[in-house]
Amino acid sequence: MRISFLLVFALAACSLPGQQNFAPAPVAPDAASIAAAGAFAGRVPLVTIAPGTKDFTGPLAQAVAAARAIKPDVMFDVEVAAPDGASPAIGAKFLTYMSGTAEAVRDAIIADGVAPDHVLLTAATATPAPDILVLVK
Repeated sequence: MRISFLLVFALAACSLPGQQNFAPAPVAPDAASIAAAGAFAGRVPLVTIAPGTKDFTGPLAQAVAAARAIKPDVMFDVEVAAPDGASPAIGAKFLTYMSGTAEAVRDAIIADGVAPDHVLLTAATATPAPDILVLVK
């Protein structure tokens, strides 16, 4: 009987784990983070090109043709994405290194019949993977 009383007393003193145990004061997102997330609403990565890829023109042409078949006035954004966690200097070197390939991707999209004013060339930092993304909108 004494053990059961101690067990009941010990259990009564415990509380169930909840948010107060893991994040008692959660940090709310700032307005800049919300605006940045909203800027990508509706954008879908059409093609992802890994660093070092040389022969992307065939698959890229097929993807561009498929996107234009769905929406003839589609906008393309060729985005060089620097790796997450890299220092600013390393991110800048990566963006410089990949800019030639990104320009070749842009030129290939234009060669596939897309108007030059429908193809953007941009850069992003702190992305999950260091790739060249072709986004459509």
